[in-house]
Amino acid sequence: MEAGVRPMECEICGAEGAGYVILVEGAKLSVCSDCSGAGKLLRAPAPPRDESAPARLGRVELEVADGYGALILGARKRMGLPLEVLAERINEKHSFLERIEHEKTLPDEKVARKLERELGIKLLQEVSSGTAVDVKDRQGKGMTLGDILEIQLRKKKE
Repeated sequence: MEAGVRPMECEICGAEGAGYVILVEGAKLSVCSDCSGAGKLLRAPAPPRDESAPARLGRVELEVADGYGALILGARKRMGLPLEVLAERINEKHSFLERIEHEKTLPDEKVARKLERELGIKLLQEVSSGTAVDVKDRQGKGMTLGDILEIQLRKKKE
């Protein structure tokens, strides 16, 4: 336990470890597990996280496709949808969708999924894990910006 941090005390019995929040006659109380049945349970303590497991177990990293603005604009025009109607259908602001179409703003995953569903297009793609890179051990030093530039130039030539 960190220095200066006290565990919360139950507001009913005084025991340490009050992780539950209950409602008793209109008052919110922090209570222990023994006293949690004394009122309506509002919040239980979060289960302890397993620090050894990665935070995004099984989750695939996604990125928005290149030329996403043209994809959105083309699909919208094919469907004959004005931008205002599309904005209303996916519950986003007209000006925000306009910035996305002009590629001034990158849509987050939630907005991209809404656009994919409404327009029938594919905007999100898995992030490529990259290619295997041979990192030279130059007297114990790691990769430099110059090394990264060389790798990028090699990729462009391929």
